[in-house]
Amino acid sequence: MNVCIDVQDVSFTYEDAPEPALRHVSLQVHEGEFLAVLGHNGSGKSTLAKLLNALYLPTEGHITVCGMDTQSDENLWKIRQKAGMIFQNPDNQLVATVVREDVAFGLENLGVPREEMIPRIDAALQAVGMSQFAEAAPHMLSGGQKQRIAIAGVLAMKPECIVLDEATAMLDPVGRREVLAAVEKLNREQGITVVLITHHMNEAEHADRVIVMNDGLVVMDGTPREVFTRKKELEDIGLAVPDTVSLLFSLREAGMDVPVDAITVEECADAIAKNFT
Repeated sequence: MNVCIDVQDVSFTYEDAPEPALRHVSLQVHEGEFLAVLGHNGSGKSTLAKLLNALYLPTEGHITVCGMDTQSDENLWKIRQKAGMIFQNPDNQLVATVVREDVAFGLENLGVPREEMIPRIDAALQAVGMSQFAEAAPHMLSGGQKQRIAIAGVLAMKPECIVLDEATAMLDPVGRREVLAAVEKLNREQGITVVLITHHMNEAEHADRVIVMNDGLVVMDGTPREVFTRKKELEDIGLAVPDTVSLLFSLREAGMDVPVDAITVEECADAIAKNFT
């Protein structure tokens, strides 16, 4: 599998900060992969997200996105086209008074001809389930719908990777589910690489791979099942395992014979039910 993003021994220190926000981080994200990056506030995960989109440049080390070094000025706009970014507050990403015009904004900046722009906008809105709102005013939409419009704007530019930096943090549970469902669909059906930065453990359940960060370091790297069964280690760095895993650990401590790697609600229910059949 080809490498989409390659982070090589990267450190980053904010101006006037006494300590680096990232410390010699190395990782690879492969094409078509769904990677979740977890960590508490101040762990370095959002700093990493901004480095992947060349909003920040490494203090040490190198990052390549689709084979392009982020520290090369001539690659800057190509990288941001290849690795689209979705931020925490959807209101900060909407620039037009009509949904269709908002999705068109990035294409206009790229100089895409209008005859090509229209089908790309329609396809992007359809992909995130927002076609019926094409002529709506963005400020009248819910938070989850606004984030899906932001994703459509990135999608219209035909990225190879989407980086979501705490993109569900300001949403209610319904909005979070809407955004995650749209992102999972793009990953599974269109093969778009996804890097999901979050502190919500449940959002990482369906990822192919999970990275846990703490104090600027990558401290865990594995599948969701491998990572979430390390309950004590996660709690030691201020993270809670998903509710399903926490319940299974409690039941096991109470003497019930259940696995602790059943991470989805359905798997958890099945594991518990087997003790009563």
